Amino acid sequence: LLLLGFVFAEQIQSYTESITLNENIIFSKSSPYQRIIVTSDKGVARLYLNNNLQFSSADEYRYHEALVHPGLSRIKDPKHVLILGGGDGLAVREVLKYPGVDSITLVDLDSAVTSVFRNSKFLGKLNDNALSSSKLKVINTDAFSWLKNNQRVFDFIIIDFPDPSNFSVGKLYTTSFYREIKKALAPEGAFVVQSTSPYIA
Repeated sequence: LLLLGFVFAEQIQSYTESITLNENIIFSKSSPYQRIIVTSDKGVARLYLNNNLQFSSADEYRYHEALVHPGLSRIKDPKHVLILGGGDGLAVREVLKYPGVDSITLVDLDSAVTSVFRNSKFLGKLNDNALSSSKLKVINTDAFSWLKNNQRVFDFIIIDFPDPSNFSVGKLYTTSFYREIKKALAPEGAFVVQSTSPYIA
């Protein structure tokens, strides 16, 4: 029984997740960093990371438009944009609406997330195939470490991390992290950070 449980662990886990979420799971995978689940129910896709809902396709545009446009639209002639997190490509989609932007650098820890959102036709429709843009460079590594070694300067920086519910994510909401952001920011540049209520996280 233990051997069977080991062999079919992924299928058993997917089955129990479909019962728990009560949604049709179209993709599930455990990466070295997190459990990734994508569901599709009545034409609405949802992304769950470690069983926490990250977005629903029914209303994600509200979040991503608010994340990108108020800041980016105030930058005069932005050329280079950095996105930290946001491996689903939805923030990239919004940045690509600015034809003057020459390059977008996306730094996301988990290659499993960027890969599924680049290679799935269904999920590619959500981000308008933004992760296949010739303007985009995807780097799958830890954002803090990458920033410490970064020599480039960006006109606009988008910080789209999960809420700081543990130490590894919490270090991305520290003064040390923001010092590194300042070094990477052009003198007339701006950055935006997604943030939830401090009462929740």
